[in-house]
Amino acid sequence: MPLPAPPAEYQIIQGATFWTAAGPRSGQAVVIRKGRILALGPVEALLKAHPKAERVALPGGTLLPGFIEGHAHVGGLGALGRQVDLVGLDSLPDTLGRIRQWSAAHLDGWLLGRGWDQNRWPAQGFPRALDLDALTGSRPAFLQRVDGHAAWVNTAALAMAGIGPETPDPEGGRILKDAYGRPNGILLDAAVELVRKLIPEPTEKQREAQLKAGLLALRADGFTAVADMGVGGPELAAYRRLAAAGALPIRVFAYLSHDHDLMIRELKQSRSKKLSFLQVQGVKFYLDGALGSRGARLLAPYADEPNTKGLWVTDPAKVALDVAITLRAGYQPAIHAIGDAANRAALDLLAAAMKKGKGALPPRIEHAQIVTAEDAARFGKLGVVASVQPVHCTSDHSWTPARLGPERVNEAFPWRSFAQGGALLAFGSDAPVEDANPFIALAAAETRQDPQGNPPGGFLPGQRLSRVEAVRAYTSGNAAALGHAKELGVLQKGAAADLLWVQATIAEITPEALRKVKPGRLWVNGVEVPLAH
Repeated sequence: MPLPAPPAEYQIIQGATFWTAAGPRSGQAVVIRKGRILALGPVEALLKAHPKAERVALPGGTLLPGFIEGHAHVGGLGALGRQVDLVGLDSLPDTLGRIRQWSAAHLDGWLLGRGWDQNRWPAQGFPRALDLDALTGSRPAFLQRVDGHAAWVNTAALAMAGIGPETPDPEGGRILKDAYGRPNGILLDAAVELVRKLIPEPTEKQREAQLKAGLLALRADGFTAVADMGVGGPELAAYRRLAAAGALPIRVFAYLSHDHDLMIRELKQSRSKKLSFLQVQGVKFYLDGALGSRGARLLAPYADEPNTKGLWVTDPAKVALDVAITLRAGYQPAIHAIGDAANRAALDLLAAAMKKGKGALPPRIEHAQIVTAEDAARFGKLGVVASVQPVHCTSDHSWTPARLGPERVNEAFPWRSFAQGGALLAFGSDAPVEDANPFIALAAAETRQDPQGNPPGGFLPGQRLSRVEAVRAYTSGNAAALGHAKELGVLQKGAAADLLWVQATIAEITPEALRKVKPGRLWVNGVEVPLAH
């Protein structure tokens, strides 16, 4: 698709501290022409060289490369407006109260929601179908846990799916049951699909609207590009319609869902290396589940549930086969691996596949949350991108030690170990699992503390990153991971004019102030765009 051109032939932006590869620099200006950075240098020299350029004078603050969201689920983010929001509620009664209010105001169809987290509740136990039944009656309810790896459903939904005491666990999932062997309303990982597949699919227009809403929400946070992890066939078709209409608000790097037929069909086409607003980038694979629902696959049993090591959501042998196909086709595998066993398996299968050819792009491991010291060092040696989400650490710090026990807790969120081993770090949020706000994530990476200052001193503070390292992971790190190191995530000649201005002096403010920063102005492909959506 033709990229939008800036409103004037030349623009000069000045007046802010510039965040460059060499560090923050003052007294600089940038010249934009046809969506690209034509020049970067001293203000007076560039004004003299381009006297007729449109001038944009910024009142101080910092001009950065546009942030790149390294791991999000755009459709899920865009769908939040039609679901009950259960994020941040601290008890089951509060959660049920929110559901009651929502269901009374939205009477038709399935009751859908997202964001509950039993680890925030006093007893930290999973909720039950019975808790929902009094509120919902015969109306089916499907409420995803905050991490998206578990669903809380009511009896009506269980009945529609034909899930009863004799229903076996599907491969890669679990149906939790009560003391009498009856399904209790909690479905883990692959078992979630037993109910989710019954929910009516959105129309083409609804799907386009959801994707656009998700992209606009990211743009409002200061993002100019996103890696959308797990795009199915209908979503990809919707993206292509939006792209053809010139209606994508930011750049999209789409990672296909691990659907073998979809994958084979799409990977027959050569991957375009030209920067555009829509690029099929690779394939998203799942090895295990999430730590919060004890679905992450561990090398040894969970400390707080010794009868399980978690789940293999997908057989590693199947992942290995399709990862090799992805690499050979010139596309990028992105493997979800949270537990230490899953990360080891991901590294092993990537090492085997890369012996036959490393491919055009570095493979990625998504989340990389629990990793042994030995395996953390392998990321850099193998050239595997560590695609991590800092806010997962600060959201999960209070209960992660219970899951792992004192012997393994040092494996959690080993960002400094990745960096010291030479691994490329790419930052994201996993939105809508977490808030996409990059400034909250930057503070989390620097402090390993939540906004309330917990835990004191930070969770495993030896794994903290500097502010420069954190900003790099959200800009040039993500760009390098996507294969566009010279065009995205940098303020330099020839790069795309994807720019973010904030009023704050990013290099100097405290982490507390950093969390409160808001985007001020944003340019995508040289065109200033509104931040409100």
